[in-house]
Amino acid sequence: MHFKVLNKISAGRALFAAALIVLTLGLSLIPLRVDAAERIAVLVSSSEAPFEETLAAFQAHLAKKGVVAEYAVYRLARDASQAERAVKLVKESGARLIFTLGSVGTDVAIRQAPEIPVVASLVLRADYLKDAQNATGIGLEFPLETQFRWMQTVLPEATNIGVLYNPRDNGKRVEEARRVARAMGLHLEAVEVRTPQDILFALKSLSQTIDVLWGLADTLTLSPQMAKHILLFTFRNDIPFVGPSEAWTRAGALYSLDWDYKDLGAQCGDMAIQILSGKTARSIPPASPRTVRYSLNLNTARQMRIRVPGDVVKNAWTVYRGNP
Repeated sequence: MHFKVLNKISAGRALFAAALIVLTLGLSLIPLRVDAAERIAVLVSSSEAPFEETLAAFQAHLAKKGVVAEYAVYRLARDASQAERAVKLVKESGARLIFTLGSVGTDVAIRQAPEIPVVASLVLRADYLKDAQNATGIGLEFPLETQFRWMQTVLPEATNIGVLYNPRDNGKRVEEARRVARAMGLHLEAVEVRTPQDILFALKSLSQTIDVLWGLADTLTLSPQMAKHILLFTFRNDIPFVGPSEAWTRAGALYSLDWDYKDLGAQCGDMAIQILSGKTARSIPPASPRTVRYSLNLNTARQMRIRVPGDVVKNAWTVYRGNP
């Protein structure tokens, strides 16, 4: 396991002072002592860009708020065994806080270090953090009200929403979505699927009854193997698809809600500051991202003869236009 070495950074004024120190190679950690510095362990589940961007924003936010900290960053490469070894070292190091990025590090930290507060990020849903004695954080999934409100904004004439779901992953989520949609004047037609073969039949059953297909995050229905079938269905039937991420917009979804990773880092930083100031993690409710950005595929809109409101186009974070 390799740990990134960050130079100690100091500024003249305490308001902007920060010491960012990550030491050693292998599994021995000997942190450099910094007077008045807070020891923060960081478990990074993946090396992908969003993880690095969120971490950098978290550190920058604490520095901006005057928090002097030394960071021990453990890069886990999505390996639970590495996470377990890292948490053992964290417990020995006397860290006051664990900041986790991704589910691998989060799950192990909550389970094996209950005495250390955890701020979690880049996990899909924050619901399970509510049951943890030592954790809070930000779940990536936007509230259902937010997702449906965006459908009404981008597709104001669409009232019948179709969704495929695996009951093992999303049974309770779909029941909640039905209630929320009904309260907003929308109808949710949810079709349960249990195998990849079920998905093709389910799509066919929805083709004549829905105005939009909602991509609810699900390990079965939105697997890479099913992406081609879902997008092909939407184009053949002129039914726009709302994707779960920008990668789906790029592939042909009409739009997707996405995350501002810099703001996610800052949002987690605010939680960390509360904990370092004396609050317990359990007393800070898990939250959803406070900032929404979105991607839009105008080529898809043109092919499906959808008129996207001008302000929606203007304010999109990323717009895919295709050939004019």
